[in-house]
Amino acid sequence: MTTSKNFNKIYLKGVRAYGYVGYLPEENVLGQWFEVDATLWVDFEKSTHNDEIEDTVNYISCIRKIETLIQTQKFKLIERLVGAIADSLLEDPKIAQVEVKVIKHPPIPNFQGSVAVEIVRSRSHSPTTSAAKTTQAKLETSIQTESSPEPKTESPKSKAEDAGTPKIISIHTDGACSKNPGPGGWGVVIHFSDGSTKELGGGIRETTNNQMELQGAIAALEFLATHKQSTPVDLYTDSKYVLDGITKWIKGWKKNGWKTKDNKPVKNQEFWQQLDPLNTSNIRWHWVEGHSGDPDNERCDAIARSYTAQHM
Repeated sequence: MTTSKNFNKIYLKGVRAYGYVGYLPEENVLGQWFEVDATLWVDFEKSTHNDEIEDTVNYISCIRKIETLIQTQKFKLIERLVGAIADSLLEDPKIAQVEVKVIKHPPIPNFQGSVAVEIVRSRSHSPTTSAAKTTQAKLETSIQTESSPEPKTESPKSKAEDAGTPKIISIHTDGACSKNPGPGGWGVVIHFSDGSTKELGGGIRETTNNQMELQGAIAALEFLATHKQSTPVDLYTDSKYVLDGITKWIKGWKKNGWKTKDNKPVKNQEFWQQLDPLNTSNIRWHWVEGHSGDPDNERCDAIARSYTAQHM
């Protein structure tokens, strides 16, 4: 354990993220909020004199690592999560030791308290297995992508490499709302040609079910637009309102100045105006019956309901 007086401390308090770590089925499906406190032992003495970030730790990167681990990993044990966070932070050579505390509020009947796990780990005790390095490499790639949204000029070589990038083959979307209007959420499940999947979700305190159904479709097509692929994509929704609106009614609405046949303003016009330009000819829209056992639709519904619960 590092105790040298040459090392100072950086405290990260109250880092929060929503994840699906847990042993209980409810934790795996609905998820929950996790809160992390981390103490970093760092020799940042030089930075106190020269004001250079190179001589200390970029705590923003540390926060992103914690958030990404919580959001992407599906460990059964909170102990495994706290260990993974500690190992990830220790990948920074400037950090000699960490103390990590993870707190959650598990859905245990008649229990209103919290569960916390804390670990102290130094560099000399940090695992260096190939599996740990691979996990960290994936995390760093994810963090770099999130922090650098600006498009980059691609070289001929990178374009050739992109030819092997997995294509999106299908998308499922769903929306949910409590009391309608009231707190709501949306969920998206995206399938790629290499068999991998990606999930998206969000919510708002005051909305309607139709707005959340639309927002799910908007978020899905915004994600699709970033891939700039020309191959067809199947998009599934359990909302006939969304399906009929985007494939039938919207042409008449636009022709009539965003008015219905009865010359009334189109409801949720701002959502439709966001969805319309994202809808390209290579998107094939499908309706799937909700709550009928379709695994992707059920998963979207679970994500949407989890975000609805967050805003109650």
